[in-house]
Amino acid sequence: MSQLYESHNDIVSQLPVKIYRHDLAGSYIYSPLHFHRSIELTVTLTGSIRFNSGSNNFDFKESDWLLINSCELHSCRYINLSDTFTGISILFSLPFIEKWFGKNVFFYNPDDSLLTTKIKAISLGIFHMDTNAPEYQFLLMSKIYEILALLSMYCIKKDTSYSIPGKQDLDLISSFSDYIEKHYQENLSLTDVAEYFQYTPSYFSRHFKETLGVNFHSYLNFVRVGHAAEQLSNGQKNLTQCAFDNGFPNIKSFITMFKRLYGCTPGVFLASLKD
Repeated sequence: MSQLYESHNDIVSQLPVKIYRHDLAGSYIYSPLHFHRSIELTVTLTGSIRFNSGSNNFDFKESDWLLINSCELHSCRYINLSDTFTGISILFSLPFIEKWFGKNVFFYNPDDSLLTTKIKAISLGIFHMDTNAPEYQFLLMSKIYEILALLSMYCIKKDTSYSIPGKQDLDLISSFSDYIEKHYQENLSLTDVAEYFQYTPSYFSRHFKETLGVNFHSYLNFVRVGHAAEQLSNGQKNLTQCAFDNGFPNIKSFITMFKRLYGCTPGVFLASLKD
């Protein structure tokens, strides 16, 4: 199901950026919870998509766009199975951004309609470029620098410093997330995981939130619900069994968490798969 960042990958030889052109529908509009050191700009050209960043959901429609700072946890998926989504994601390497903007810069969308019009126009231009044209690299470079100019003028939050995790913290983030991915189906407690990593529960809880940006239980539930939704999409029809298969202690907690993250109960979600 993880299709969003697997197709139309265009790595520009003369610029440290990656271009992803999206043209997806239904359950293929999906990318699991992840992070990267690059700065990401994603623009919705047509259709709709739901982004999750930290503990917040954002439902995007045509022309909406999002900036993801380095190492911010995020994911995305369809809102309804009937959804379609075309869009573009541009990932700027962190050293490239730091060269032009300096370190510890925090990017954001200032919700400016004129800026949105410009961002969409440039993104449409990139989306429809002929990648086989001899002048493609030059045209693309010009568009990338147009975007960088707009980010510089409008999208840096003043008086806000963003601390990017160092290598040690990045290794910890990977270790924490890998461990949860392997054990989310079990009766996993914060104390158990803290003991595995040889931390006290209080220190582990605080350090987990500082490094991943969300608390332990929120992250664990996000992983469990994501796998449960995938299981339902792949044919599982017994909600109780789905709850137990994905680490929930009972059907009530499963329904509560699923509705909080997906905006509907798993029963409604299952019914929508038949439409």
